[in-house]
Amino acid sequence: MQIENSPYSSTLPLPTSPTPPQYLSGAITMIPHLLLLVSDWNPQFFRELKGRLKPRNIALTIATSLLVQSAILLYLWAVLPSPTSTYSRYCTSKTDYLLSDCVLDATGNPIINWQIWWSDLFQSLSWLLPFVLLIGGVYLLIGDLAKEERRGTLNFIRLSPRSSQSILIGKLLGVPLIPFLAVVLAIPLHLWSAAQAGISAEEVVSIYLVTGAACCFFYSGSIFYAFLGGAQNWLGAAAVWFSYTIFFQLWQIYQHDSSYYLGLKQWYNLPIGESLSFAVAFAVMNFGIGTFWIWRAINRRFRNPNQTLISKRQSYAMTLCFELLMFGFVFREHHRWDHPIYDLMTMIAFNLVWFLVLIAALTPHRQTLLDWARYRRDGGAAKAKRVWRRSMLRDLVWGEKSPAIGAIALNLFIPVAVFTPWILIWEGADQQIRGFLGLLFCMLFLLICAAIAQSILFMKFQKRAIAAVGVVGALMILPAIAMLTLGVHPDHNPAAWLLSAFAFVAMEFASAPAIAFSFLAHLAIFSLFTLRLTRQLRRAGESELKALMAHRTL
Repeated sequence: MQIENSPYSSTLPLPTSPTPPQYLSGAITMIPHLLLLVSDWNPQFFRELKGRLKPRNIALTIATSLLVQSAILLYLWAVLPSPTSTYSRYCTSKTDYLLSDCVLDATGNPIINWQIWWSDLFQSLSWLLPFVLLIGGVYLLIGDLAKEERRGTLNFIRLSPRSSQSILIGKLLGVPLIPFLAVVLAIPLHLWSAAQAGISAEEVVSIYLVTGAACCFFYSGSIFYAFLGGAQNWLGAAAVWFSYTIFFQLWQIYQHDSSYYLGLKQWYNLPIGESLSFAVAFAVMNFGIGTFWIWRAINRRFRNPNQTLISKRQSYAMTLCFELLMFGFVFREHHRWDHPIYDLMTMIAFNLVWFLVLIAALTPHRQTLLDWARYRRDGGAAKAKRVWRRSMLRDLVWGEKSPAIGAIALNLFIPVAVFTPWILIWEGADQQIRGFLGLLFCMLFLLICAAIAQSILFMKFQKRAIAAVGVVGALMILPAIAMLTLGVHPDHNPAAWLLSAFAFVAMEFASAPAIAFSFLAHLAIFSLFTLRLTRQLRRAGESELKALMAHRTL
C-alpha cells in the first residue's frame, strides 16, 4: 500500500532532519565561499590544501601535538622537588646558584619558584616550535619537489597560466601545512607560559619574527636545493638541523649576558648586540636579503629549467652583498688579544662554503655548453663591428650559456678587492704578506674547483650536478680531515696543507720555497683542467656545427 493512499498520510508528517542552529548554518555556508576565495587567490595552495588536510592527517597531527605538549608538562612536573629534596632548580632560596637550597613551608613541603618552572617550559617550547617548522617544512618541501620531478607533474604545473611566483608561494604555504597545524596548536601553551614566567612581550614577538623570517629563508633555500638536483630531503633537513643546533647553542650561551645577544657585538661599529630589538632587526634583515636573492633564483629556474639557477650578473651582486655583510664584523671594538688574521681566516672559511654554492648554481650543463660552443664556432666569420659584442671575454663574463670559470674568477676578485685594503693597514709586513697569500691561495683553490665542476657537468652520465657538488665538497673537506686523522698538522708539515682548501692556516709555518712551489702547483692544475675543457668544447663545437650544416644541406 502506498503512503498517499493511507488515511493517516494527512495527519502524520514525514520525518525531517534537524535544523542546525543559525550560527552553525552560517558557518557551513561560509566554508564553500572561503574555499572558493582560496582557489581563486592561489590554485596551487588550494591543491596542496586538499591533498594534505585530510581527516586522518589532521587527527594524527592534533594527537601528536597534544601528546608532545603533555609529555613536556609531565616531565617538568616530574622534576619538581619533593618534600625530601635538599637541592633543586625550582626551589625558592636566597642563593643564586643553579641548584638552590630548598626552603620548606609550614607543612614541610618545598616552596616552588613557579616563575622559573614556567620559564623553562617557555624556553623548551621556544626551541621546539621553530625546530618543527624548519626541519619538518624543509623535509616536506624537498621531498614534494623531488616527487613532482620524478612523476613529471612539475612540468605540467609550469604550463599553468599562473605566474611562477604564485605557484611557488602556493608550494611554500601548502606543503608544510601539517607542521604549521602542529605549531599553531602549541602556541596557546607557549603564550600562557610566557605570561606566567614574566617574559616580556618584546621577547615573545622577537621569537615569532625571527622564526617567520627563518622559515621564509630556509623554505626558499629548500626549493633552491631541490632545483640544484638534490632529491635527498633528509640531507637538507640534516643541514638545517645542524645550523639550528649551532644557533640554539649560541643563544643558550649568551642569553644570560645582557650586554649583547647571540654573541653579536658590533657590525660596522653599530651596536647591534646591545639591544634585543637591534639584534632581531639585524637577523630579520639578513634573512630578508637572503630570501630575496634565493627567490629570484628559484623563479628564474622554475620558468626555464634548462637555465642556471642564477645569472652571471646576479652572481656579482650576490657576492658583493655577501662580502660586505661578512666584512662588517671586522669593524668592532677590538681587544689586545684580537688579531685581524683570525678574522680573515673566519671570512675565508665562510667564503669556501659560499663559493661552493655559487659554483653549483652558476655552472651550466652539457647541452647548454654544446649550444654555446656551436654558437662560438658559427660566429667565427662575424663582421668587425660585431667582434667585441661576441668576443670570448665578454661571453665568459656576461654570457648566459658560456662556461662559469670566467664568472667565478670575477666573483673571486670581489673578496680580494674588499679585503686587500684592510690587509694593507695591518701592523707588521709579515702579517700582511701572510694574510694576502692566504686569501690568494684560497681563490686559486676555488678556481680549480670551478674548473673541475665544469668538467664534470660536461660529461655524459646521470646526476652530474650531484656528482659535481660531491666531488668539489670532498676536495674541500676530506683532505683536511685525512691529514688531521693521520696527525699531519699545519705547524709540522705545512707543505701538505698548502695544497688544500685551508692553506691559510699553514702560511705562518711555511717557507718561501714551499709557498712558491704550491703556488705554481695551483696554477699548473688549473691550467690543466682549463685546457682540457677548452679542447673538449672546441671538438664539441666542431661536431655540432658539422651535424647542423649536414642537416641544412639535406
